[in-house]
Amino acid sequence: MRIEVVGDDSISRQARTYAEYRLFAAVSQVVDTRRVRSASLVLRRARSKRHCDVVKCAVSIEFNSGEVARLRASGDHPYAAINRAVEHLRLSSWPV
Repeated sequence: MRIEVVGDDSISRQARTYAEYRLFAAVSQVVDTRRVRSASLVLRRARSKRHCDVVKCAVSIEFNSGEVARLRASGDHPYAAINRAVEHLRLSSWPV
């Protein structure tokens, strides 16, 4: 399984490392990693009319079968967005 974490310039290296660890741990708990081709997580800051700054987190998991599962989460800072995305991942049903 290949893990990729991408963050814009405002996302620290430490936050990207944390995201990689959390993504791998969560995927390992949810599905058999032998069935996962790749998992990616993208972090970026976004301006919102309702909020000052929010961090958006998008997760994509590509299975060997060709199916792709995607989810999105957001938070006030990178760690909150990562944690919410991981929680959504754990609560979601994934392709068999």
